[in-house]
Amino acid sequence: MVKVFITVDTEVWPSLPGWPHTPLPADHDGSRAIEWYLNGGRGGAARGVPYQLEVLAGAGLKATYFVDPMFSFALGLEPLRDVVSSIVGAGQEVGLHLHPEWLTDPRCKGLPPFAGPLLNGYCEADQSALIRAGLDRLAAAGAPPISVFRAGSWGANRATLRALRYNGIYYDSSLNARFPASFPDVDGAVRDAATQPFPLEGVSEFPMTSFTDRPPSGRRPLHVCAASLAEFRLVLEHAAAWDWQAVVIAMHSFEFVRVNRIEGSGVAAPQRLLARRFEQICAFLSQNRSRFQTCHFRDESARVTDRGTHPPLPRSSRARTAMRHVEQIISRLV
Repeated sequence: MVKVFITVDTEVWPSLPGWPHTPLPADHDGSRAIEWYLNGGRGGAARGVPYQLEVLAGAGLKATYFVDPMFSFALGLEPLRDVVSSIVGAGQEVGLHLHPEWLTDPRCKGLPPFAGPLLNGYCEADQSALIRAGLDRLAAAGAPPISVFRAGSWGANRATLRALRYNGIYYDSSLNARFPASFPDVDGAVRDAATQPFPLEGVSEFPMTSFTDRPPSGRRPLHVCAASLAEFRLVLEHAAAWDWQAVVIAMHSFEFVRVNRIEGSGVAAPQRLLARRFEQICAFLSQNRSRFQTCHFRDESARVTDRGTHPPLPRSSRARTAMRHVEQIISRLV
């Protein structure tokens, strides 16, 4: 049975011009960004974390929410506590996510100085300090012990894994071969070939699942906003046929919200086609429980063994690629 990890990067991004290089005003509480990026706006059309949790519960599926606590150092603990409470209350897993961009805010006191937007731009000691601060912040917000980590923008390196191990985290899901900034100090052939979890620096690395898009013949991540339902089914069927141990799916807390309209009314502007795709993916996984098991990283059933080999990527077709392009055009209109 293929273990499926549905992962949700849960984060807040202020819409003010120049941020993060231009810090937020001291009196900026980020309430609009918090409402849209975490809750999906207001009203019945909201498609944020509460909606996602409801869909997952209805399908009986597990997911891991990689929560970035960095915004709370600037904007306060209460909104972080609210989103953690929602996730934990729904029986889902909280993982640690870190976006160092928030370090430009002078309210982030006692943390390492800003050294760029990617975690791998920081020395190992500073990475460890940021991980420790993030873990403590999530604990203060009511999260249970954290088992897994993902670097913001996939920007981890080997030092990140050593820092995780030092802080008691032994699972990571930061490797995305689609992005050169992800583990730049790992041999390119190893990065590109990795389709299954493998040990690295004493940590179990769960790479982002991807497939070969045709055309172009490049690598495309199994990301809800980036791959169609047909492409998801292709990858999952391929994983089952090749006896994969794990598939990692990615999405964001704000995936189904038109955050480019955040400065308009407070009413949510949903991405209905993408939200419907998420519902269909969840329905497919629910209907095929005999072959696919959604897991939390903390689950004993989620443990995998290093087989020393990585099966090939699935290859899509020109027809699937063309249909996705049509869907993406439609999604901008409805």
